[in-house]
Amino acid sequence: TSVFERLELKADLIRAIDDGQLRCQYQPIVSLQTGHITGTEALVRWQHPTRGWLTPDSFIPLAEDTGLVIQLGEWVLREACQQLREWQLILDASSTLSMSVNLSVRQLTSENIVAVVRDAIEQAGIDPSTLTLEITETTLMHDTDLTRRRLAELRELGLSLAVDDFGTGYSSLQYVQRFPIDIIKID
Repeated sequence: TSVFERLELKADLIRAIDDGQLRCQYQPIVSLQTGHITGTEALVRWQHPTRGWLTPDSFIPLAEDTGLVIQLGEWVLREACQQLREWQLILDASSTLSMSVNLSVRQLTSENIVAVVRDAIEQAGIDPSTLTLEITETTLMHDTDLTRRRLAELRELGLSLAVDDFGTGYSSLQYVQRFPIDIIKID
């Protein structure tokens, strides 16, 4: 894409966040033992006014490059937590539906990420143990002291942490064990 197209798409993305053009779609997480849905993963999609439905690969790299991924990620987190609460209210009380939300490296290293996550949990009124934040394997490679500290702070909120796409980078299981990770999703 040209520089002009990138600038245009960036301006469009800023409007999309403010104007409600973004949607979360939810991919079920199914227990192989029971065959029941135990959770969902929030996936963002963009209903662009002229380009139609856009998948994340067409706008997430731009969002990461421009820093908009912080706003975008916060929107997805809040939306997903609210949706989880709505589902929990209509499900049987014994159900323990969970929600997984992706967290970018920029989000993880932003100073207010713990407060943002805490607020999203509190505003939705969900049990933190029903939320899983997913980071990519390559995120673990960035500024490991800060990454380890932030992950520990997030985990103290009572949520779970997952490494997504494990096997696409260069880390080993031994390396990942240095971080407070609960789940490894193998690519």
